[in-house]
Amino acid sequence: MNYFYLCSEMNNQLVYIALGSNVITAPRVLEWARRKLRAAFGSSCRFSEPVWTEPIDYPYPFPFLNQVMQLSTARPLIALEVLLKAMEEEMMRRRSTAGEGRRIIDIDLLSYGETVLRPDDWNRQYIQDGISALSANTGRKR
Repeated sequence: MNYFYLCSEMNNQLVYIALGSNVITAPRVLEWARRKLRAAFGSSCRFSEPVWTEPIDYPYPFPFLNQVMQLSTARPLIALEVLLKAMEEEMMRRRSTAGEGRRIIDIDLLSYGETVLRPDDWNRQYIQDGISALSANTGRKR
């Protein structure tokens, strides 16, 4: 897929994205996701340290490896959402298997500019820790 096609001109927005995987190869899966995201967004991508977390209200017993990404982008919100879902699909994410609990990759748009899009996820401690670490390195506050 040509990710450049989805880009249009507008003011840059500060964006936070959550990455997660609960398969045995999760560290490699997140590395793959980071490479794809860097290819799409370039040097504006920054990542928190990955952290293992226990599943929350989830049927599959294996822990998740999670990470927060920060970027500045001029892409419109809808184009960004389409791009992230296309990346998930390209990385073998199948929504039809969501009920089984195994999640190869999860790429969720947490916030766009000042708008929090996933408040439940946004308020999780590991997400806030990742955002704080990324904000501390840029001097930006959320």
